[in-house]
Amino acid sequence: MIRAAKHSDVPRLIELGTMLHDISSYSALAFSPEKSAAFLHELINGHNGVVFVAEINGEIVGGMAGGIVDQWFSEETIAYDYSVFIEPSRRSGFTARRLILAFVEWARIRGARHVQLGIGTKLNVEGTSKLYQSLGFEVFAPLFQMEFK
Repeated sequence: MIRAAKHSDVPRLIELGTMLHDISSYSALAFSPEKSAAFLHELINGHNGVVFVAEINGEIVGGMAGGIVDQWFSEETIAYDYSVFIEPSRRSGFTARRLILAFVEWARIRGARHVQLGIGTKLNVEGTSKLYQSLGFEVFAPLFQMEFK
C-alpha cells in the first residue's frame, strides 16, 4: 500500500535513507539523521512537498520525497524528486513504480507542468533509467558534478 507519510513514519524513513546513503555516491558526505528528519517533517507539513511511504503487512519498506516549485523563468510549475529509498530486499521495481506513480498523481493534481526524476546515487543507473522510461519519462539532460577535496 502507498500512502502519504505521517510524522510517526519519519524514524523508519531515516533508517531507509541511511541504508541508501551508505551505499550511494553520497556516502563520502556526512549523513545527519536529525537534519534529514527535520526536512522530512517539513515536507510532510508543507504544501510544496510530499513524502509517500510503501507499506507491506504494516511495515514501511520504502519512501519517496519530492517537491513542487514554479520554474524560475515561468509561472509553470515543476515537480521533482528528492529521493526514492527502498529497503534492499524490496528493490525489484514494483515498490518504486508504485511510489513514483503516487508522486506523479500528486504532481498532476497540484498542476505541475513537468515532473522530473533524477538518478544522483550512481546505483543501478541502467535499471532505474529503464523503470523511469517504462513509466513514460524521457531522458532530457545529463547531470554533472565537480567535487572539491
